Amino acid sequence: MLRSMWSGVAGLKSQQEGMDVVGNNVANVNTIGFKKGRVNFVDVLSQTMSGATGPEGNLGGKNPHQVGLGDSVAVVDNIFSQGSLQATDKNTDLAIQGDGFFVVSGDGGKTYSYTRAGDFTFDANGNFVNPEGYVVQGWLADDTTHKINTASSIQNLVIPQDKTVPSGVTKNISIKANLNGGDTIEEMAYAQGTTDENNKTVTPDDMAVLFDVNGSSINLGKTIATFAADTDAITSTSSGSFAGIHDVNGNNIQLASGAHTFAVDVTSAGHTTTLSISSFSTMSSFVTALNSAANGAGVGLTCSFLNSLGEVKFTNAGSAAITIGNITTTGDLNSYFKHALINLQDGDGRSANIDAGKSRTSTPFLKDAGDVLALSYDNGANYSAYRYAVSDSGDSKNDFHTIEDLRQEIENDVQNTWGSNSTVTIDPSSGEIVINNNSSDNHQIGTVYSNNIKFATIMGTLSGLVNSGSSVASQPFMAAVHDTSIDVYDSLGNKHTVTFNFRKTSYDPITKHSTWTWSATVPEPGAISNDSGQVQFDETGELVYLTSPLAITVDWKNGTASQVVNLDFGSIGSFDGLTQFSLPSQTTSQTQDGYPGGSLQRLLINQDGVIDGIFSNGKSYALGQLSMAKFSNNQGLMKNGESMYSETANSGAALIGAAGVGGRGTFAPSHLEMSNVDLATEFTNMIIYERGFQANSRSITTSDQMIQELLNLKR
Repeated sequence: MLRSMWSGVAGLKSQQEGMDVVGNNVANVNTIGFKKGRVNFVDVLSQTMSGATGPEGNLGGKNPHQVGLGDSVAVVDNIFSQGSLQATDKNTDLAIQGDGFFVVSGDGGKTYSYTRAGDFTFDANGNFVNPEGYVVQGWLADDTTHKINTASSIQNLVIPQDKTVPSGVTKNISIKANLNGGDTIEEMAYAQGTTDENNKTVTPDDMAVLFDVNGSSINLGKTIATFAADTDAITSTSSGSFAGIHDVNGNNIQLASGAHTFAVDVTSAGHTTTLSISSFSTMSSFVTALNSAANGAGVGLTCSFLNSLGEVKFTNAGSAAITIGNITTTGDLNSYFKHALINLQDGDGRSANIDAGKSRTSTPFLKDAGDVLALSYDNGANYSAYRYAVSDSGDSKNDFHTIEDLRQEIENDVQNTWGSNSTVTIDPSSGEIVINNNSSDNHQIGTVYSNNIKFATIMGTLSGLVNSGSSVASQPFMAAVHDTSIDVYDSLGNKHTVTFNFRKTSYDPITKHSTWTWSATVPEPGAISNDSGQVQFDETGELVYLTSPLAITVDWKNGTASQVVNLDFGSIGSFDGLTQFSLPSQTTSQTQDGYPGGSLQRLLINQDGVIDGIFSNGKSYALGQLSMAKFSNNQGLMKNGESMYSETANSGAALIGAAGVGGRGTFAPSHLEMSNVDLATEFTNMIIYERGFQANSRSITTSDQMIQELLNLKR
């Protein structure tokens, strides 16, 4: 009888313990990171009344006769199923998705506790702590490299909220830009000779890449002119095609072979003589025939041909002045031959006086049409011709390549005509070619001729009277430029501005490569060296050449060390940096790797547990990383209260490492893991334990009644 009572008592205890677990689960239904418990019951040792016997002979076997003595609680399991995640507005809240535990310590890392509750914050000293003040464990980043060594021992995560980072000196600048390679530009600057506005020596601009004041390309150098020689044919060939001689405007002179004439009136002392010739096919035969006619007429006129300039020259070899007029031609298609010689009489329908011993020239004849400029410094009497060439052949050769070459050639002829005191300059503040009459006489510059209308228009303002002591200027020549500025930082974090100027300086008609010169400047008192170089583009706008070294050296003169900054303008043979398309010049991208010092503004934590600091200078760096622990047997952990666990012999040693590797889960920033308690299950368990308790109570009362009946037998 007593056995059944004690079995009931054991049952009452077991059911009560089960109810205790249910009550604890329900109580922690809203506890962050809580893992519910589950009771497992086992029966206790049974009393054996008789053992089991096996079959023997004709007698079968018997089962054992045992009476149970009740039950007991074998274990209360912790169920580590994933709790649901709840989003929060706190960036230091963390949840774990998957297997793993936060590692915390309350004694500086001597011992560790483990938790799934991730409601962390930073205290006044920058310790990353839970509500109980335990410091989260992990790894701190190196202050210099900002690298994290997760193979090292874990430590307290301490990130002071007043943390600062030093400045970073600029070491590299990268610029991506298009430099306008078209015939129309918007961004331009005045052309320059050997010096700029600051009197700094510069490379003179190639005339082939200059523009007018409206930004329209002058387009010199597309074809290269050749001055005609006296042996060049000026009549049609036997096949009927015309010779390749041209006037200054590039028009092909077309004289019919054997059916052309030239006539000119020469007046001296009131008597007019007409010189007429017909048998000429070259400039040499033209000169010979005209001189023969002049000699036969007793006229003091000598004709010559200037091979260096391609010009016909009339010289008054007599003692009295002569007048040239009424030039006529026949067999001269479009009268181009006549018009090429018309300056000998000062223009169509006019006449020109030539004093004794003086001369007068035509405008230039060209073997190959191209870019030529003709200027006269004696009111149109004698013309000097200048042709654009791929390279200048030197002073007094009448070739020019750069605007400085043209200035020198003009100055040579001006000084030969006006005297050595007169000068020709290039005004870098206006891009104008200026002729200064420093002689004691007034002089007249004649009509300006050029095959290039824009070139003639720009230089045409030189024409006219230039009084003694005064000057006359062309219109401005303009160069294609592009400016871009970028802020860089010195070793103290001071910000400075570096300005890059790109200037188109030359074009090679043979290789079809365009050259731009770049220069870098910094504000005073800073000084810069290695401050210029060149870049070249092919006809497709692709970068094909860069001068080296591609680096500038800057001394800011503010107590910081001299600073070398490498420049990246793109890769040769690609379009990944500088380009030259027929598009407006513009900088599309520019970067530099320097930065000022900064103070910590806010923190972000990613799913790997890396704590990134966002600083006031716009930089972000890894400051630390949370560790995560994993156990072979989570159910073997010992609960320590305050949602923390400690390892036991049955849990296995903690396997601590980075999240997301080695079977460890990942972190969910700005989330908290809720309790995994299911109230429906717990309420069901309540009913089960309640009924179990009632049933065990009934077995006790029933046993008591049976004992009472036994006692009543004595009565």
